[in-house]
Amino acid sequence: MSPFGEELAGLGTQGNERQPSAVWLFKSASTWFWVVAVVGLVLIAIAWFWYGLAFSEEMTERCKAVVAGSSQARAGALLGGFPLVVTYVTVGVPLIAIGASQRSRRGAGICLALAVLLVATVFAIVVNEIVWGGQLFVMSAEHAVCGIEGL
Repeated sequence: MSPFGEELAGLGTQGNERQPSAVWLFKSASTWFWVVAVVGLVLIAIAWFWYGLAFSEEMTERCKAVVAGSSQARAGALLGGFPLVVTYVTVGVPLIAIGASQRSRRGAGICLALAVLLVATVFAIVVNEIVWGGQLFVMSAEHAVCGIEGL
């Protein structure tokens, strides 16, 4: 017998209480989503580093290219931008697919995947700005300094 009387003795045990809805349809889907998110964070950071490396190469090779009569312009975009886009597609498509198909609310799964991509992007850009001395977005052939200054 309950200290509150017979009326309240079985309250909550007869299926009358509301069950919280499952956020993920399967527990393994949640695990896979976060594995892809963590691996994606690392891949996106590496892709941004590669982007900086490509533009650094474009900038440092410009002087040689001018002397040789050619141009290094847009080499950074090709060698750095293309892998960056491929990385985002490689990481984003599985995240969105898992989020949309395995969350109880499709829109929430897509929003979660996009939020993960946004956080990974901000993290990767901040880390690579530090690595490249704050020059990640200003390295290009146009910013190369050629010749011996002061002569």
